[in-house]
Amino acid sequence: MLEANKSTWFEKIFTVYNRSLIKRKFNSLRVRNFDNLTNKNPGFPLITYANHSNWWDGLILFELFSHFEVENFVLMEEKQLKDLPLFRKLGAFSIVRENPKEALKSINYSVEQLRNNSKANLWIFPQGEIQPNDLRPLFFYSGISRIIQKAGKCCVVPIALRFEFLNDFKPDIFLKIGQINYFDKITKSKSKTLPEEFRKEMENLLDGLKEDVLSGNLNKYINLI
Repeated sequence: MLEANKSTWFEKIFTVYNRSLIKRKFNSLRVRNFDNLTNKNPGFPLITYANHSNWWDGLILFELFSHFEVENFVLMEEKQLKDLPLFRKLGAFSIVRENPKEALKSINYSVEQLRNNSKANLWIFPQGEIQPNDLRPLFFYSGISRIIQKAGKCCVVPIALRFEFLNDFKPDIFLKIGQINYFDKITKSKSKTLPEEFRKEMENLLDGLKEDVLSGNLNKYINLI
C-alpha cells in the first residue's frame, strides 16, 4: 500500500488554492449542522463517511475540515492515488479492495492513525466508487466497521453532499452533517450490523438534504465561501 506522506507547508498552500478554486467554480458552499462538528468531544478521533457522487467530493470535504483543528487522512483507491501522488501530502493513503491482504494493511494503517492521534480525521467513501446521489439502495463496503472495531475508541459522523444548479450559472454545493456517534470497544457481532446502519443513516440524510433543497428550506444552512 501507499502510505500518507503528510506535509504541513503543502497543506497550507493547498488550502488557499482549494478555497480559491471552489469560489471560482461554485456559487456557494452551504452547510447544515456545522455545530455537530464544532461540539465533537476532542478526546475521540473522528471517522467521516460520505456519499460519493462527484469528483469534487474530496476537495469539498477538505475545505469543510479546514475550519477545524484536525489531521486528515483519506482512503483512496491505489490506482487513483498513483495518478494523484501529491494527495499523499494531504493525508491520502491507498487501498486495494480486490486484494484482501492488501485491504487489511490499509485497515490496520487506518487504525494506527486513529489510535495514535485524537485529532485524526479519517475520511471514507464506503460506496467505493462514484454513484448517483438518488440511487437506492446505496451499497457500502464493510471496511468502516472493521476499522471501528479495531480502533477501540472513535467517533463517526456521516456527511451528505449534493450539487445543484439554482439561480446562477454556477452550481451550489450543499452539505448536511449528521449526528456524531461515539464508539468504544464494540463487539464483532455489533461491527457486522454497522454497515447496514450507516447505509440507512446516509440514505435518510441524503433524502433530507434533497427535500431541503427542493423545498427551499435553506435558512439553517451557512455559507462557507
